[in-house]
Amino acid sequence: MGAEADRRLVRGPLRAWLAPGVDLDADLAPDGDADRLLTHPRCRVVKLQPKVVVGRVVTRLGPLWIKRYTVHAMRVRLGSLGRPSPAARAFAAAQALEARGFGVPAVVAALEFRRLGCLVRSFFVSREVEGATTADLRWTALAGRPPARRELARALGRVLAALHAAGVYHNDLKDVNLLVRGSEDAPALVLLDLERVSFGRGPGLRRRRKNLVQLERTLGRAANRAARLRLLDAYLGPASTRASRRAWVRAVLRAAARKERSRERSGPARRAVIVSCTVVCQDEAAQIASCLESARWCDQVVVVDGGSRDGTVAIAESVADRVLHNPWPGYRAQKQFAFEQATGDWVLSLDADERITPELASEVQAVLARPLPAEVGGFRVPRLVSYLGRWWYRGGWYPRPVVRLVRRERAVWGGTDPHDRLEVTGRVLRLEAPILHYTYADVADHLRSVAKLTAVAARQVPAGRRVGLARLAGDPAWRFLRAWLLRGAALEGVAGCFVAATDAFYTFLRWARVWERERGPW
Repeated sequence: MGAEADRRLVRGPLRAWLAPGVDLDADLAPDGDADRLLTHPRCRVVKLQPKVVVGRVVTRLGPLWIKRYTVHAMRVRLGSLGRPSPAARAFAAAQALEARGFGVPAVVAALEFRRLGCLVRSFFVSREVEGATTADLRWTALAGRPPARRELARALGRVLAALHAAGVYHNDLKDVNLLVRGSEDAPALVLLDLERVSFGRGPGLRRRRKNLVQLERTLGRAANRAARLRLLDAYLGPASTRASRRAWVRAVLRAAARKERSRERSGPARRAVIVSCTVVCQDEAAQIASCLESARWCDQVVVVDGGSRDGTVAIAESVADRVLHNPWPGYRAQKQFAFEQATGDWVLSLDADERITPELASEVQAVLARPLPAEVGGFRVPRLVSYLGRWWYRGGWYPRPVVRLVRRERAVWGGTDPHDRLEVTGRVLRLEAPILHYTYADVADHLRSVAKLTAVAARQVPAGRRVGLARLAGDPAWRFLRAWLLRGAALEGVAGCFVAATDAFYTFLRWARVWERERGPW
């Protein structure tokens, strides 16, 4: 990577490129596995897709943005042999763009993991651009200030012209991939999604037009015709003729209109129903803010606190619409109490250690925007657990869909503690995007939780239940084998072994408590 080649590290399957002054072990992760940062409860995940995850986390280096690229298909893995990873391409593109005078985030590292030379996953880590927002948010914030909007439109046109003149092509130049910083009369632009940037003699007519259409379809929806023309005028420059400008305008608007008609046919109408979100909590000061922030898109957020002794209530009051106090009556009863306080047509129930992903928020809004059959009473939602520095897609922990989004008049909390559940009258459909579950802080917390939950679960077993060797040995053995072999925990190595063993231990401890209870005092 040119000037940064001397900063390249190779450790087994890891290849890392580091910016000057960055220490891999102290500043990122001892083994370079940035998943430890992405899955940490401090990290705010803004995109969670099968191939790409993006999150913001505050570290000793300050706020960092981490983008994870995942390779699944074998043909793609084989195609990665001898080719740079997306993270390495982004690292190199940042250096090349900066050398050409374009704004980019300050890079921290590019990390990639390979097996037998094939790429498995890679991470691009950059510093946060202070005082910057995406172009769409900056445009919205400038409402009522025409001069500032004119300057931003011209800045967008000028930077696009400069990119093309320098032989640079960005394959996805929409408004959210452009950050804007600086004053209203002198906005400066910063490029994102750098792995999509390519360099050459100069993009052809088709690619130039594609970039203009991308901006027209994103920022153009919020801008009036005059602002869009200023952008195009700044892009074409003073040497363009009136006839050429008109030809460009017609071509760009026709192409954008075709794309928009296709989008409107497949896109949802505006959501008309009211969605409430309910959260029950107790001593969750470390988690509650992130949970409630993820639910801000809901029309109503109701929090019920069971008697917190930390700062949970104060944090909740700064975010939620309503914060109520109800002495802890048990899991099911507390969630039913919270459910009864909601006033929306639909209710989305969360625990304090859970977060709604942006993809789930979009999916819920899209689903509820369309007319639903009257018999549909709710939706199941998968949960993705963050634990031991990774997302747990294996070991039987995913997807484990649970009913969380229901019509208010069609549901009630049932089940037995701690295995409460929403019971719905009518059909229950399934959503695809997950809830993130930050269930255990570490191994010790996991074991404390097992001890607590098995005590509650054992009390739900009817008196007189006999427990013999088959229960105490057979059930745990089956749970281990099921998680380890049938559900793929073995593919997670030592961490998978621990998860499978803990699953078995939960079963053993539950029946051991019942056995002890039935035998009576010693």
